[in-house]
Amino acid sequence: MDIPTANGGWFKPAEAANAVAILLEVKQFDRQRPTPNGPKDSVLCDVTVFKTPEQLERLAPEVSKGQRIEQTVLARDLETVVGGAVLVTVTQVPAKKPGAHPAWVWKQVTDTGIRNQVLTYASQRDAAVDAAVAEAPDFD
Repeated sequence: MDIPTANGGWFKPAEAANAVAILLEVKQFDRQRPTPNGPKDSVLCDVTVFKTPEQLERLAPEVSKGQRIEQTVLARDLETVVGGAVLVTVTQVPAKKPGAHPAWVWKQVTDTGIRNQVLTYASQRDAAVDAAVAEAPDFD
């Protein structure tokens, strides 16, 4: 059982804006979670970022377990994915109101080659975890 934790810091969209693919494994959604800047919708995720085509080719992403996503649009878009995963990139769209900041939004990855490589990574990762668990001593 994987217990959600918040030791992965906060997701910063600008740092992942040029990523080839982002695998989000959504653990928990909190509506209006108290923060120092007032209540915000918040999502707790394991975030796997393939920043470059080379990282994707080598299946060597940057992984952050228990990362918080508190940008309103990004968090709310993940509310229905709790317990599942989604493969996306992140981009900015122009603000609807003059003078407002552009909004960060998820964009689904539709390239089959990229999807297949990320699925290969996830399968290999899960198989390695299963093998480690099987080899672990039984202390009962």
